[in-house]
Amino acid sequence: MVDSNVRFGSRRATPEVRQAEILDAALSQFAARGFADARMEEVAREARVSKGTVYLYYPTKMALFEALVRRDIGPRVEMMSGFLTSYDGPLEPVLRRVAGLVGGLIDSGQLPIYPKLLVAEAGRFPELVLFYRREVVGVILAALSGVFERAMARDEIRRGDSEVLAHLFIAPLLKSVLWSLVFAPAEAVPFKATPYLDAHIDLFMKGLKTGVPSDA
Repeated sequence: MVDSNVRFGSRRATPEVRQAEILDAALSQFAARGFADARMEEVAREARVSKGTVYLYYPTKMALFEALVRRDIGPRVEMMSGFLTSYDGPLEPVLRRVAGLVGGLIDSGQLPIYPKLLVAEAGRFPELVLFYRREVVGVILAALSGVFERAMARDEIRRGDSEVLAHLFIAPLLKSVLWSLVFAPAEAVPFKATPYLDAHIDLFMKGLKTGVPSDA
């Protein structure tokens, strides 16, 4: 825990405190300017450190982005992946839990900035997308694939490709994120992700159970 008496940017600040301050400043700059237009000198100014100090810890903007994702999203991904990997209960409740988390973030306006950055900057900076795909989306997809494999093994759902099922499941979740970022701001009626994702789960589960014996 950071001592509340430590003044960020002062000589008393520890390396850990300075790194946290730099990351907070980088997040602020990315949110205000986007990845392309953010400047290391502005990050340094907002963090109240020298530009050299920023480069000491984070030699590039990509390094800043990676550190931010690992700090802000990494623990959530680790927790969700661990839960999904160890889960061996009924399929529908866990799918509703995952969809509910995403829908709740969208509907409450608490969606992290990173998807917005990816949408805006993917064309010019594909390395952002590749990193996020590997560190976030790929980890969750692999864990979901295991959930579907176990559901098939106990004959809860019909047989299929577990990786394809994982992609099919998250497609409407990603669409909800994209819609909230691109189209919803211009709509007169706010987009609500939760009812949409509830309907998705209803239809998805009906399709998965087609052909499964009623006593399975």
